[in-house]
Amino acid sequence: MNQANPDGVACATEFKGHEIRVFSTWTQDARLYVDGVCRDRSIRRVSLRKTRILSTNLQIGADVHRVEVFAKALLSIRLQLRIDGRQVAGEVF
Repeated sequence: MNQANPDGVACATEFKGHEIRVFSTWTQDARLYVDGVCRDRSIRRVSLRKTRILSTNLQIGADVHRVEVFAKALLSIRLQLRIDGRQVAGEVF
């Protein structure tokens, strides 16, 4: 679920016991956290088209999962969190 606040927008999910959170400010600073540790950061401008802005790998035992954050902006920033290509949190766009 996306949560808007004066400083930006955030979404979060739990995946196999791990907390995954993304936060993006209105000034284009975006960060991806896994269990409270920043795993990726971007300061590039979000476009009108859906663009992957952050990503990391999450290893759980022998399995490696791809965590990706997509963003789209017009009048506000919209975030989408995907794991292994499947949307798990954020907005549909």
